[in-house]
Amino acid sequence: MRSISRWIVATLFSVATAVVVLAQAPALDVKMGLWEMTSSIDMGGQMPAMDTSKMTPDQRAKIEAAMKGMMGGHTNVTKSCMTKEKFDRSSFMIQDRPGMTCQQTFTTNTRSTLDGTVSCTGEHSMTVQMHAEALSSESVKVDVKSTSTDRGRTMNVNAAMMGKWLGADCGDTK
Repeated sequence: MRSISRWIVATLFSVATAVVVLAQAPALDVKMGLWEMTSSIDMGGQMPAMDTSKMTPDQRAKIEAAMKGMMGGHTNVTKSCMTKEKFDRSSFMIQDRPGMTCQQTFTTNTRSTLDGTVSCTGEHSMTVQMHAEALSSESVKVDVKSTSTDRGRTMNVNAAMMGKWLGADCGDTK
């Protein structure tokens, strides 16, 4: 369950920062270095289907329990190293997956506010709306609303993230 939760948090963080890098450099005034992100995630709808036919009954039960446990709300804390290079280039962009094409659009890109949308179409569809605020150069607030459809199942994810700058030195954190 922890690896699935980490994947979802990493995906949401990537989506939240994906809009930052499309056509122009992000304008948010934030410090580079080690950041801690606290994410409150609320998931609803149906989880994407997963082929469990080759799993043992025990593995299948664990996956099903993990999926059920992810529905509703939970909180996660992660650390990541934000470098100028990562911030300025498209390292966070959502990559098109086979059968999917994504379009990212800014609606606001200022020193204090970043609003954007990511829309993906094709075999799987997804729409993500993100609103980020630089409360200061050491504090950010990000709200993400996502709807994705896969094989006729629709899942909604709402995430509220608070980030705080921990220092310029990232240590071993990437």
